[in-house]
Amino acid sequence: MDNEKLFPIYVNPNFCVLCQRCSYSCPNKAIFFKKSLRYVDYDKCQGCLKCVDVCEHGAIEVISITEGNLKGFCIEKEKCDLCKLCLEEDFCFQELFKLKTDELSREEFIIFNKENILECLKCLKCFKNCPKNAIIPEIV
Repeated sequence: MDNEKLFPIYVNPNFCVLCQRCSYSCPNKAIFFKKSLRYVDYDKCQGCLKCVDVCEHGAIEVISITEGNLKGFCIEKEKCDLCKLCLEEDFCFQELFKLKTDELSREEFIIFNKENILECLKCLKCFKNCPKNAIIPEIV
């Protein structure tokens, strides 16, 4: 039997009215808002999904990660402040995050190396430890 992990990871901005009922309902105070974006402290989150229960607008999307359905990670540019923690040696066991530079604008950004997804241990350490909650699992 696979170990299933449930995470409330995304608030759809088209549905979220910033009422903050999700943050008030969280018994561990894992949900907080900053500059109109919702964040989750995954060290505090116990996966109780009370935030989903109280959201009247269906804005919180929950993912279930089991073996075989993770296709990679995306980095939400509006949340990522290029702290570069994900590039450090002990952040990702397989060092699958890379710094890229846009050739035209010379702007730096971080990507997940999807070409090496088979090396990913699916431990979700990167997802849990990103200080800005910018690393989001992509599910098939």
